[in-house]
Amino acid sequence: MIDRIINIFLLFLLILGFVGVADTEIQQRILWGFLAGGIFAALSFFLNWLSLDGSTSAWLLGVITFGVAGIEGAVILLFFFISSSLLSKNSSSIDHHRELKFRRIGAQVWANGFWFGFFTLLGLLVDLELLELAAYSSIAFATSDTWASEIGGNRVKGKTWSFNGFKQVPPGTDGAISIAGTLAAVAGAISVGLIVGFLHSTNSMMMSTIVASTGLVATFMDSWLGANLQGQTLVNTTNRFFSSHFLYVDNNIVNWLSAGLASLLTIFIYLIIQQ
Repeated sequence: MIDRIINIFLLFLLILGFVGVADTEIQQRILWGFLAGGIFAALSFFLNWLSLDGSTSAWLLGVITFGVAGIEGAVILLFFFISSSLLSKNSSSIDHHRELKFRRIGAQVWANGFWFGFFTLLGLLVDLELLELAAYSSIAFATSDTWASEIGGNRVKGKTWSFNGFKQVPPGTDGAISIAGTLAAVAGAISVGLIVGFLHSTNSMMMSTIVASTGLVATFMDSWLGANLQGQTLVNTTNRFFSSHFLYVDNNIVNWLSAGLASLLTIFIYLIIQQ
């Protein structure tokens, strides 16, 4: 349900930008994005990377990315998506058969991609460099966090410790960290930062440093949130509008909050630097 609400919200902003402020070049890219995004989403579905609702959300995110952020944004988003999909269990097989349960659903797409899409569209409506940086920082976090989870939790078997008290816990525990996962998190954040710097000749060093550092900080905050909030129900009520598990904090909520934190940190740091 939440992914459908986000789809409607971001589609509304996209239409508003398309009709109200987009020039002819951006309008053409958005239209081409519907075709290119649809092809990529369909391919991801058939490769068992995304579920049907995940493909729909990825389609919209692809339109926003290619249409508004352009080639630079598309390269960064594709780097995150392809690298994460190759590392994740989506690419593994059991008894030579790919397992459907490892497809990423719409909620997972927006847990990592909402802030990128939102700040990209906001940048279309209000042309500011800091909004572009905020969008990229959310992807730096998503890459850092996913690499840490997949490498530290699934690919490399080693000791893991809880972010609270650093007591040793079983791999896969919410908020757990490991040496391999931490190194992977650093590598993921730096990778996105370097790509951002490479694609932008103006203020490339500053942009690269801010994106990588805020993405990494948000990854550690994600571990803290996972250790302290994940698995809890913040509001326990039952009425005609909400179930008893309203505001249940799952991994998608934690990722969404952390990605937003990366973007907000970037805006804060950027404003300080520009003073």
